[in-house]
Amino acid sequence: MRVVGAAVAAVLLLLTGAGEASAQPRILLSQEELPPAAVPTQAGDSVRVRYSTIRTATAIGESTGSIFLPHGDPPDGGWPVVSYAHGTVGVADQCAPSVAGFNYVELPAIEQWLAAGYAVAATDYAGIGTPGVNAYLDGRAAAANAVDIVLAAHDIYGDVLSDRWIVTGLSQGGHATYFAAREATTRAPALDYRGAVAVAAPTHLEQLFPAAGPAIPALPTTGIVNYALLTLAGIDDQRPEVDIRHYLSPKGIELMELAKVTCSRELGRYLLGHPTSVGDLFAAPLWNEQFRALFRAMQQVPVDGFDHPLRVVHSLSDMSVPIPLTWAQLAEMQQHGVNVEYQQLAGEDHRESLMASMPESLAFAARVLSPM
Repeated sequence: MRVVGAAVAAVLLLLTGAGEASAQPRILLSQEELPPAAVPTQAGDSVRVRYSTIRTATAIGESTGSIFLPHGDPPDGGWPVVSYAHGTVGVADQCAPSVAGFNYVELPAIEQWLAAGYAVAATDYAGIGTPGVNAYLDGRAAAANAVDIVLAAHDIYGDVLSDRWIVTGLSQGGHATYFAAREATTRAPALDYRGAVAVAAPTHLEQLFPAAGPAIPALPTTGIVNYALLTLAGIDDQRPEVDIRHYLSPKGIELMELAKVTCSRELGRYLLGHPTSVGDLFAAPLWNEQFRALFRAMQQVPVDGFDHPLRVVHSLSDMSVPIPLTWAQLAEMQQHGVNVEYQQLAGEDHRESLMASMPESLAFAARVLSPM
C-alpha cells in the first residue's frame, strides 16, 4: 500500500496553488481502519480515507469515504472500480457512511457490487465528517467528491485496481452521478471512465427551489421539508454571501440548525411529530435572480457533454422524486444526442428502485467495463 501523509499533502497543496477549486489536486490525505459496523460482509480489504477535493463548485475542501475490495485475488488487470454516491442520510458528521455504515437501503447494493467482482469507492461527500456543512445537492461538488475518491483509491490500491471505472448512485447520489458522468474523463484523465447509472435521481430542482417562500402550498411529496432543510443548511454554511437566514422564519432557522446536527432518519421522525410545511420555513420568497442563479449553478443537471453511456432508472411509484422530472431530463438529453438507456419501474417506491434495478445495472457494468 502507498500512503501520502497529511504533511506531504499539505506541502503539495501549497506548491500546486490550490486556491481555485478547479485546479486543486486530488490527494490522499490519510487512511485508517473502518469501524467494523461500516464494513460489508462481501468486502475483503477495506479502508476509511480522507482526501482533498472540493466542497462547493468554487471552494476547495476535504472529504472522507470508504474503499472496499472484493474477497480473493484480483483478476488480470485488477478489479474495476464502482464509485458509489450515497443517497440522503443527513449532513451531520455522524451520518457519514464511513462512520455509521451504509443503511438497509444501500448496503445490499454495495454487497452485490463486491460479490460481482468490483471494488467500491464510496464518498461521504465533503462536509459530512469533514469541516463545514455538506453542500447538499450542489451537483458539481458532489461529482468531484465521487471522482476524487477513485483517485484516492488508486493511491492506496493501485497495484490491484483496474483503471476502468463507473459511477452510480441513488437519489442525492443519482443527482451527483449525472454531474460526475459529465466531468469524470476531464477530472481524472489518467483513469479509464466507462459509464454511469443514476437511480431515482432528482432533476430540474433549480426550477422548483426558487419558488420556495411563505406562500407555497403544502406539498404531498414525502420528505420535501427534510430535503429543503438540508439544502438550506448547506447554503447557510457554504454560501454566506446570499444571507439565506434573512429569508427564513424563526422556525425555519431553528429547524435548519437541527438539520445540521441530526441524521435524516431522526430529522424525519422529528418532523412527523412536529408537522411542518415548506412555507413554514420562510419569512420571504426566494423568487429573485440571486437565488435563481444560485440554484442553477448548484442543481441544474447537465443535458449534454456525456462522453460515455449513461443509464437512468426511475419508478412510476416514486413519491419522493416525481417521475415527470426524469421524463423531462430524458427528453432534453435525447435532443442533445446523449447515449442514454432508461429502465422504468412500476411498483417500487423511491428506495426500492435501487435493488429492483440491480440485475440490469450489473449487466450494464459488465458490458461497459469489459476490457477492450
